[in-house]
Amino acid sequence: MQFRLIYAGALYGHSDDERLRERALHVHDIRREFHSQLRKLWRDHPVLANSEFNKSGVVGAQPIFPYIREGFRFIPIANEKNGLICTIEILLLRDGRPGGAIADIDNRLKTIFDALRMPKNDLELGSKSSRGKQGPARNEDPFYVVVDDDKLITHVSVTTDTLLDPVPGVAEDHAVRLVINVTVRPYHVHMENLAFT
Repeated sequence: MQFRLIYAGALYGHSDDERLRERALHVHDIRREFHSQLRKLWRDHPVLANSEFNKSGVVGAQPIFPYIREGFRFIPIANEKNGLICTIEILLLRDGRPGGAIADIDNRLKTIFDALRMPKNDLELGSKSSRGKQGPARNEDPFYVVVDDDKLITHVSVTTDTLLDPVPGVAEDHAVRLVINVTVRPYHVHMENLAFT
């Protein structure tokens, strides 16, 4: 199973001390961007919409489980219970020519990984931030994420290039446009996850 997520906006590094308290909000804002795209994927994709599972008596119940955490009902596509893993290929467009960009990418990647997974606790939902702990909005029950834990991301490929189309309202040195190609497949193949092969 393959799909793409996109994001255009600010992308701060994981270790930016000036924004450390607000980092959880930044990550969760990106997570919300991904959620809205994943919600459409769940509605339209034949496997996630469950139509493929209902057509065949061979394939069992859908191997997706909700996780109740901090007032949210998270639905990760890949989780430890269903035997699914994922690989991601990232196209990261940012200011500066190749080899001359001001911001590093390794700390920015950590922010992306965190936005693809469920938060682990209330701190990761902003409980110590200026806006306080975030709760689910009207269209966020359930809240869709790619993985329950980023350790299920088993391969990462990153291509960076120059951002030629500025992101309105975002400072040049923080602005990015991302295209993330996600491939989900079984690691432990069984009858319930055959549709993901």
